[in-house]
Amino acid sequence: MTSVLRFIFFVMCMVCGTVFSLPCLTVKSKQDFNKARNALKGLENFLKSQANSINYKVRALDKDMTLMEEDFKRRQWIKYNKHCYYIGDDSVKWTDAERKCREIGGYLVKIDDSSENSWMQQQISKSSKKTHYWLGSTDVVNGDWRWIYDQTQLSYKNFISGRPYPTSNSNSYTSNCITMYYSNGKWYDLLCNYGYPYVCESNFCKFYKAGYIITDYII
Repeated sequence: MTSVLRFIFFVMCMVCGTVFSLPCLTVKSKQDFNKARNALKGLENFLKSQANSINYKVRALDKDMTLMEEDFKRRQWIKYNKHCYYIGDDSVKWTDAERKCREIGGYLVKIDDSSENSWMQQQISKSSKKTHYWLGSTDVVNGDWRWIYDQTQLSYKNFISGRPYPTSNSNSYTSNCITMYYSNGKWYDLLCNYGYPYVCESNFCKFYKAGYIITDYII
């Protein structure tokens, strides 16, 4: 018992000696401590506000995506070869046509081969607008025609004879956007400021449930 009491007394002495040997907190160190604490609280409040802002933006984005999907379903999209197409019958400039396609979840149409071109010509020939239709190609660099969707060069072309204008022709510097004519499916390079209807394309079809009908095509 005596040995136990001695051990307890020894431990108490060690603890008390350690505590009383600690230096006192100076005024400056207290100020530094308070500054650090305030800075941490400020950071905490900032992170909370950022988290709230991010949550708000995520909710807004979810709402926009829902509205876009509902709008997509309301429009008369046509399915072909695992892609969907929308024919816009309002006459607009090429840049406005591209913007309108983006707003509804698509892009100004890219035509990859003769089969797609023939199918597209059949679709626009059914439209009430018997005229040119904007396609998604332009030559930002004169003569270097590319699809706006992925910036690839045209691997397939169906220009009317004599078009596009050769770079030696002054018209080539102003005729920078491509159309398809409704009756023959031929392409023309025209001024981008002309007002024509347009065709949008989308890869969005794959997100629809089986059995959902878009016009007379079943996904």
